[in-house]
Amino acid sequence: MIHRGHRKSGRMRRSVEIALWVTVLVIVALGCREGPAGPEGDDETGERTPRLALWLAKKDELIAHDSARFDLVMSAWFEPDEAESIRSRHPSAKLLAGLTLTWVSSSEEWLNFLVTVANGGDPDGPLQVTDDMYLMFDDNQDLILDRRCSPPGWEGEIYAMDPRHSGWQDLILSFYEIVGDQPQHDGVIVDMLDAYSFCEGAWSGGVPVPLDSEAWVLGQEELLEAVRSAVPGEKWVVANAGRDLPEGSPFPQYLNGYLLENALGTLFGLENVEGLLASASRALQSTNAPHIVVYAVDTDDTGEMDLPRLRVGLVASLLLDHTYFAFDYGPRDHGGVTGWWFPQYYDVELGDPLGSYYQDDGALYRDFRSGLAVLASEESVSVSFDVPHIDIATGESGTEFMVPADDARIFLRAESQ
Repeated sequence: MIHRGHRKSGRMRRSVEIALWVTVLVIVALGCREGPAGPEGDDETGERTPRLALWLAKKDELIAHDSARFDLVMSAWFEPDEAESIRSRHPSAKLLAGLTLTWVSSSEEWLNFLVTVANGGDPDGPLQVTDDMYLMFDDNQDLILDRRCSPPGWEGEIYAMDPRHSGWQDLILSFYEIVGDQPQHDGVIVDMLDAYSFCEGAWSGGVPVPLDSEAWVLGQEELLEAVRSAVPGEKWVVANAGRDLPEGSPFPQYLNGYLLENALGTLFGLENVEGLLASASRALQSTNAPHIVVYAVDTDDTGEMDLPRLRVGLVASLLLDHTYFAFDYGPRDHGGVTGWWFPQYYDVELGDPLGSYYQDDGALYRDFRSGLAVLASEESVSVSFDVPHIDIATGESGTEFMVPADDARIFLRAESQ
């Protein structure tokens, strides 16, 4: 069931049936473990555990994996029964749905899904993707458009749409209005929000004026502002820009948070902990409440399990407040729910933080009521306790431990177990 709210024109609320039989390209991220039932806040009271997000992962994997519980899940769409299944194991899970404002997949199923939702359930409705919406290059400078614009590495798979095209504006804003109005959705996700244009000098058949970086940003801003206005005010709008947006960007004023894709990877320049924390801090400060940030760590599409990298990302997410941790296969395929579930790390109950994180001898620390999180970003460090603690990574109990360089550990007081 799609519930459709009123537009600015004031037409009455209506609901229409939709058969979402297509296999959608999912874009996923979800809310907080101990937070309130609604998405308005991001309350961190109660037992502080790692707060987990599922980003662009396979929705069916999550639903099929009974033991997996996520706080924040982002996908293209959630049917009511899917939302109920996810929340049956984790009642406070937040579900964000959406696609992008300016990019489309070459997949016919993906396009059919977009058009079907935008038309309130009718795939043959008036809002359609047309050839004159695509940004294209005039390679021969003969005023004939030759080639669609794609982001580097995604040629033939993802294409840019002209944000200035009125037909595209109507289609994508109708899609987000309907997605945001669904009672099972706690907000929307906007993937691939770009501060810098990959399509400099391109134009579309509908707007035959070359697009520069300023027009690219302005076009996205106008769409994002319209999305924020269309989505109920108590619901979140979260964007993936790869990292925090540059100073002076107009986008943060419309957002409740960011996703940092490929965190600790090289795709967006956040390969080291210092850069990741700095980017996350700027993102937290620049957005609207509840100011959330998702550290989306992955295997760089290798499928090779790098446990130190997982632990570094997980502990980094514990150093700041209002942060979530995601881990999956990689930027091109965000699966892996069934294969990579780490309850020994994810189910740790650290209790309330006792203060902000601090740095000592090249390592980062944060004290919690029931333990300590340590991240050794430069060189190995020794950790000593007055009372026995348990190293969650090894299960060993003691008072003296070593944390290897480029690794992280969570230590729990033995008496709390």
